[in-house]
Parts: sequence; C-alpha cells; structure tokens
Amino acid sequence: WLKPCWHKPLGLRPSRPKFPPAHVCILEFRTVRAMMRRGHRRAGGGLLIVAAAGCWSASLLSPLFRSGPRRFAGVAPPAFAFGLGSTSSPVGAGLLERIRACNDAAEVMSAARPFRVGGRDLGVILPRAALELSRYPEVFHVSEEVVTLVAGGDSAEARSEAVAEVLRELRASGRVPMLRGWRDEGWPVKPSFDAPAELVIERAAGPLFGVCGYGCHINGLVATQGHEPSHLWVARRSKSKQTYPGKLDHIVAGGLAHGELPRENVIRECAEEAGINAELAAKVRPAGLISCGSIDETGWGVKPDVIFCYDLALPVGFTPVVNDGEVESFELWDLQRVIDSLASDTQEWKPNVALVIIDMLVRRGFLPPEEAGYVEIVRSLRA
Repeated sequence: WLKPCWHKPLGLRPSRPKFPPAHVCILEFRTVRAMMRRGHRRAGGGLLIVAAAGCWSASLLSPLFRSGPRRFAGVAPPAFAFGLGSTSSPVGAGLLERIRACNDAAEVMSAARPFRVGGRDLGVILPRAALELSRYPEVFHVSEEVVTLVAGGDSAEARSEAVAEVLRELRASGRVPMLRGWRDEGWPVKPSFDAPAELVIERAAGPLFGVCGYGCHINGLVATQGHEPSHLWVARRSKSKQTYPGKLDHIVAGGLAHGELPRENVIRECAEEAGINAELAAKVRPAGLISCGSIDETGWGVKPDVIFCYDLALPVGFTPVVNDGEVESFELWDLQRVIDSLASDTQEWKPNVALVIIDMLVRRGFLPPEEAGYVEIVRSLRA
C-alpha cells in the first residue's frame, strides 16, 4: 500500500534524511502538504515520508490531523509505514508482518477528525463514529474539521457523566458494534500518561474516540536449563471474549484502569489471570514500552496503544491457573516454537501480544543481528 514517488517535484523540503535518498518513498493519501502551505482551508489528506528504516517526519504528519503536528495523547506517532526494498529471511519477513498488523491505522487517518476536549486534541474519530456522535449536539459539536466535546464545561466529572449518558444510549441502540464489549471499566482520556484525566469513558469506547490506551504485558519466561530463558508461557484466550476470542496471548496482560499505576496493574492481573501470588509477581522486571496504532476490530475506530513491557522469570515447577474465565488454557512453549509460530502466516496471535514478544526476542538476543531483516524489525519496533 506504499506508493513510491520522488519528493522533489512536490516542492517539499523534508528534514535531511540520514539514509540514502534512494530509499525514500512517500505515502500519499489524497493531497499534498504543499496545498496546506499555500493556504488551502482544508487539505483532507497528506503525506508521510518514510525510509526503509521506518523513519517519519513530524512536519509531514500534520495533514493527517489537518492542523499542525499532533500526537496520540502525548505519545509520538507509531511507525505506520515501513520501508520498501529490504531483503528479509522468511523469519524476518513474518515478524515484520506481525508488526505491520499492529500499525495499520494510516489507512484510515486521512478521513479522521481530531477529538477535542478542553481545547486539546486528545483522540481521533472516524466518519461513522462522528455521524453517531452528531446525534447528540448538546454533548458534541461535530464539524467537517473536528469533533469537540462541549458538555461539562471545565469539569472532568461533568464531562464524563455527559459522555457516559451518550454511550449508554448508543450501547442500547446496538448501532455501534464495539460497545457490545462493554466492561464497566473507566478509561482515562488525557494528554500524556502523567497528566490528570480530562475525561473518563467506558473502556470499550476507547477506539470510538481514538484515545490513547495504556496497558501492561508480561512475558512469563522459564529457564529449564541454566539461567537463560528457554520457554514462554502462552495463554489461549476464552472463546467467549468480546475481543480476539480464542487467540494466543501472554500469561498476563491487562489495560490500566483509571487511577491505576503499572506495577499495581501487574500485581493485580497476575493474581486474577494466572494465579501468580504477590511474592512471585513482585519479581517482575520492567523492560521499557512499545507503542502502536491500529484499526479497531470493528472498523469503527482507531487504537493508539502504549504497552508497558515486563519480563517475569517463573520457576520450572510453576503452572499458571485459569482463574477469571478470560483465559481458556495455558501452555509452555519453547522459544523456537514461539518464533516459528509468529513468523508463519498465521492469525493465531492477538496482534499486540505478537509485538511485545518480538520486542522481547530482540532485547534478549533470541533474534540475532545476523537474521536478514533484523534492522527493519528493530527500527520498526522503535520508531
């Protein structure tokens, strides 16, 4: 879906690349950045310049949001596009495909409108969602350019209640598919992770407003011989789950509820999802974070996610316990089986789980630099 073309005829002057110009290509939506520079009121699209390394230029991302460079709630835009012309091994190509599956939001961003709360753009809303919200003019002002929350004034509590009433009505109507996965769990809407919430919404509605979600994923690792991990605990999601039923998952993973800190989430989810006691869960080690942006399963919204990654060394004799009904079973996989499964043409894995595991494989050296496609994989994860 990338359309290579020369950038020189467009009259653009992107930031000086640190890669050979022959590797530069442009993802063209409907119009060019030059139109915006020449004073057109609405460009309706834009350009994203990328390299084989998955680099991006903030100045060219701005038309995606129609009014200057934006971020998903304070998080740099993920790598929606990947370089062309690289030579990867079958393993490298398969892993890159898993990464792409978590970064397909660019396909719909040209039609998205910013979601504005208290003068700040905190999300993005797709046309079908905007149409539904336009039915509630006392709560949302919907224009061709932006969707603005107008109810509740400056009070986060009043805003939250006004939006909650709309979401309850939309859920009852059955018109918005993603609301069938209603969780009765608060989801903070805020400009950055450490900022106070401007609004709290039902978690299932997060993609409807395209707001940044935060979560924690744990790689449950086992060293059967020596100190280096050789196996990974893999969960099979319940077939009754509203999202990604029956897919392969981490031993423990969960979204951060309103007011919850990452470590609190880890300890709680360990007990709830896998029967891991607090003493063992406390040995978890943070391992950075990854971000991605994907289209919601229903096609009604965008999911910009930030995932805090953790590694937990589990003893050889430990067996996780199915506790809360969200998981159907657990199985201990050797890491080569994990790599082969991820690299194959499979839809078995929950997309963002695959992303976190690939990150772990890179960090811990199970995917070596000698693997063809290694550079593209690492840069795609880090972009």
